[in-house]
Amino acid sequence: MKYPSWLNAITLALVLSGCANPPAGSSDATLLHRIDTVMRQASPTMTVGLKLSATEVKTGDAITTEVSSGTAGFVYLFQMGTEGKTLNLIFPNAMDGANYIAAGTSLGLPRPGWRMSARGPAGVGHILAVVTDKPLDLLALQSATRQGQLDVRSPFGAAMATLRETAP
Repeated sequence: MKYPSWLNAITLALVLSGCANPPAGSSDATLLHRIDTVMRQASPTMTVGLKLSATEVKTGDAITTEVSSGTAGFVYLFQMGTEGKTLNLIFPNAMDGANYIAAGTSLGLPRPGWRMSARGPAGVGHILAVVTDKPLDLLALQSATRQGQLDVRSPFGAAMATLRETAP
């Protein structure tokens, strides 16, 4: 069905202004919207920084990050896939569960014993660092992220970085 151009323009304006939410189950727009919501809900008093080793990598390249926090807490690192449909909890993980960070310090990830790498496909992905004041339930967090959900119920700070991935 073809819609009049004025209706398309109004719909686009509503989406761009944030008045229209993407439909449930849609791809990257919904997931990116959820990540944006988390960023907006972060406490302004809990400063978090996130630096990537590079902002552009080839599929298969190693990725390193540095998370800094102005307050003591627990670090959680999430990755939104370049296809825009997957959200993964990448830290803490089965190889490294020590996610406490002292106030005014930084944490380099990955630490020895595990690796983070670009997994494809080529495109733009996002990495999100969240620091909470209390440890989160990892089983519930992993279950939620597998469904593309991210709901932090503890005071937290957050930072996000964009990573462009190219073909090898």
